[in-house]
Amino acid sequence: MQTQTNHKNLAAMTAQLLQNRRRTLKKPFQSFINVPHRMQQVRVKNGVVFINDSKAENVNATYFALQSIKKPVIWIAGGDDSNTNYWELMSLVRQKVSHIIMIGQNNDRLYQLFAPVIDHIYKVKTMREAVQLSYQFAEQGCSVLLSPACKPDYAFVDYRDRGEQFIKAVNKL
Repeated sequence: MQTQTNHKNLAAMTAQLLQNRRRTLKKPFQSFINVPHRMQQVRVKNGVVFINDSKAENVNATYFALQSIKKPVIWIAGGDDSNTNYWELMSLVRQKVSHIIMIGQNNDRLYQLFAPVIDHIYKVKTMREAVQLSYQFAEQGCSVLLSPACKPDYAFVDYRDRGEQFIKAVNKL
């Protein structure tokens, strides 16, 4: 009987320790604020999530963004892609991306690589056009991701400006 009581006490103490540990581990994450322009959820409209990842100016950052999203994606990408090799994104694009909306003038590499595997690729001139077109194609439960994978071209001062234009366009929907 004493052994059984000891086991119950040990189990109760273990449960209490685990509960305290969980609270301790959760605390820092409860006050975490995401960096602006890095996987920043801007808005959910009619079940469509708009994500600003304008700071993703290389393929690795965009790979992380695409990998982290579990829903179908409409991907807004592009800019000055003269030195960008998008090949590492191919498997994720095939799995997750339904539409690519290219923004900027120099998106030849982006188009040449993904046109054979994505039926819906569009070129636009402004962020407002990109957001409006993405929302037109979006279905409830999908994500619209601005994750350019390259530096901005003439249309934006820098990634901050590009991200702010995205946020403004999304909020005007």
